Amino acid sequence: MTKRVLNVVTNVGHYDGPSHPTGLWLSELTHAWHVFEERGCEQTLVSPAGGAEPFEPRALRFPNYDKTAKAWRADPERMALIENTAAPDQIDPSQYDAIYFTGGQAAM
Repeated sequence: MTKRVLNVVTNVGHYDGPSHPTGLWLSELTHAWHVFEERGCEQTLVSPAGGAEPFEPRALRFPNYDKTAKAWRADPERMALIENTAAPDQIDPSQYDAIYFTGGQAAM
C-alpha cells in the first residue's frame, strides 16, 4: 500500500512588514520530498491559506540554494505545486500516514 505524506508549508511572505521578506526555506521541502519520493510515497502540499507559496530569499542564495532546490525551481510541474498548494479545508488528515512541517516562517 502506498504511503501518503502531507507536506505543510507557510504562506507568510514577510515578518513585520513588506521590507522584511520571508517564506518557505525551499531546500527543507525538497530534501524531504526527495526522501519520501524515493520510498514511493504519494505527497501533497498544503499551506494555511492555500494557494501560492512565497520563498525565503536567503534560501535562494549560496550556500543554501542547493541542487535539489535549483532542480525544483527549474521544473514547471513542481513549481505548479508551490503555486497552488491546498488549503486545510481541502485536506482530510486521516488520509495521510505522516505530516511533515517544512522549514520557513509560520508553517505551524
